[in-house]
Amino acid sequence: MVFSSIEFLFLYLPFSFLIYFLIPAKFLVWRNLALLVLSLIFYGWSEPIYIFIMFFSIGVDYVCGHLVSKHKDTNRKKAKAALIASVVLNLSVLGFFKYFDFFVVNLSRIPVFSGLKPLGITLPVGISFYTFQTMSYTIDCYRKEIEQEKNFLDFSVYVTLFPQLIAGPIVKYRD
Repeated sequence: MVFSSIEFLFLYLPFSFLIYFLIPAKFLVWRNLALLVLSLIFYGWSEPIYIFIMFFSIGVDYVCGHLVSKHKDTNRKKAKAALIASVVLNLSVLGFFKYFDFFVVNLSRIPVFSGLKPLGITLPVGISFYTFQTMSYTIDCYRKEIEQEKNFLDFSVYVTLFPQLIAGPIVKYRD
C-alpha cells in the first residue's frame, strides 16, 4: 500500500484513526495492540508472508537487548556476544534478501556453477529500515544509552509503526 493511494487515504488511514481514537487513552495497551495490528495490515498488504521476517528481526533484537542489559554490568563478554548475534543475524537476513540472487546470477556465469538458478525473491518492503532500527535498539542497550524495553508489545509497535515503517527515517529507540 502506498501513502498516496486511494485505499490508504480514504479507507485505511481514516479507519486507523477511528480505531485508535475509539479506544480510550487510559487503555494504552489496547491502543498499542491496535497500532500493531493496523501496522501489520499495512505492512502485509502486498506480501503478508514478510511479516514473519519482520517479527524474526523484532524477536532477535528484543531478546538480544534483554541479554545485553542483563549482562552489560556483570559479564561484558556475554553482552558483547548478544550484540554480535543481533548484528550477524539481522545483517544475514538483510544480505540474503538484497544480494543472494545477485551472487547466484553472477556465479552462474562461471561454468562450474552454471546450474545455479536465482530464487527470484522480491525484496521485503522496508527491510532496511526496520533491520537497522531494531539493531539500533540493541546497540543503544549495549552503549548504556537506553534501558531495556520490558514490554514486547511496545517494542513491536516502535518497529512496525506504519507512518514511518517504509518511508523512514530510521528512528533511534530513545527518540
